[in-house]
Amino acid sequence: MSDEVHTKSKYFENRGSIYSLYKEKNFEVNFVEDKISKSYQGVIRGFHSDENTWKLINCIHGKVKLVTYDLEKDVRNSYILDGDSENSVSVLISPNTLNAHQCLSSMCVFHYKWSDYYKGTDNQKSVYYNDPDINPKWDDQFGIIVSKRDMLADSLQKLKENDR
Repeated sequence: MSDEVHTKSKYFENRGSIYSLYKEKNFEVNFVEDKISKSYQGVIRGFHSDENTWKLINCIHGKVKLVTYDLEKDVRNSYILDGDSENSVSVLISPNTLNAHQCLSSMCVFHYKWSDYYKGTDNQKSVYYNDPDINPKWDDQFGIIVSKRDMLADSLQKLKENDR
């Protein structure tokens, strides 16, 4: 399955805005856990995936670049999710889809719903954050901040070879 993009309007008034991120009736996936990450400008998290988990991803505050890579179809997608825009945009990704995001604003809050409980890094696939075959085209004007795990992860090519 390719990514599914869901766009919803926000209601704005003098106090601010209100909107829904998720309504069960709009999805056939049963979500069991929510995760939130707070990142600062330039931070890149990922690429990560597993074989079982659907993820519904959105940016609550700030702006992120989200890059997905479907391991079964060899398809890369890229999105700008802006938590402060007039619309709420969520991206549903299927199992075996790598995902990574970069915080483009001074601070961002990234939210995702998981269809399976998080089981730790040993149960995930990881790919080098700047893999040339995925070619994420990260914005380097802010400086890039990456975890040791994402810096030292294998290439996409090596992951595919090991999965055969």
